[in-house]
Amino acid sequence: MLKRLAWFVFKSPQRRMVGWKTLFTDLRGLAEAALNFLSPGKPQALVICTGNFNRSRHLLEILIPSLLRADAGRGWIALSVADCGSTDIPELEQEIRRHWPGTLYFSHMEEAFARARVFNRAVRQTKEPLVMLCDADMEVPDDLQRHIGRYVNAHLAWFPVCRTMLAPAPSTDWKYLSAGTGICVMRRSHFVALGGLNEAYTQWGHEDWDFFFRCYRTGIMPLRNRVYGLVHHYHPSLKPDDFKPMF
Repeated sequence: MLKRLAWFVFKSPQRRMVGWKTLFTDLRGLAEAALNFLSPGKPQALVICTGNFNRSRHLLEILIPSLLRADAGRGWIALSVADCGSTDIPELEQEIRRHWPGTLYFSHMEEAFARARVFNRAVRQTKEPLVMLCDADMEVPDDLQRHIGRYVNAHLAWFPVCRTMLAPAPSTDWKYLSAGTGICVMRRSHFVALGGLNEAYTQWGHEDWDFFFRCYRTGIMPLRNRVYGLVHHYHPSLKPDDFKPMF
């Protein structure tokens, strides 16, 4: 425990990449999370924003069923899909509507997939007060509302650590994806103030960490915790051979 605390205080990425002022941001964010735990606020409407390029089966068979379980008929979750020239399922919007009975925002564009651009589009076409950036190959936990009530606040956004499946089903091998920060939930006002994801990132990776560190630079703590029910389902890696980690 002391070793983990020392790493958090002295060696966590935000200290190295942004500076020591992030320690104050973290302490304030943790205090807000503690208050939320004791006295959670009223649930707010949430929109799940995802980009899609030929991951339509994942969207229909994994993400949407998990959203239905998390929503449990309460109607507090909306879905926004920005499709980027998918060809795997014809009439994709109609197929999504067959699976998703709630509020749906859908757009289609014929251009190369870039995660920052399509996720920004997915957010812009919505209006709910809370936004969640979530890839189409994700499964969300049934108690999603409880997590959001604890970890999203005035100076707090939620960047959960998911489980990632290491091989196709029926394999059950997995690990926590500590290097990924692409899944997040925050107030819409925070997303707008941050300017969304940086669309200068047109290749694979780094737009998520860039956004993570920009949260710190504006005084928002992007809280990280492991969530067993948040699952990234297997697909072949898209990481290019020349990819270099940010740190």
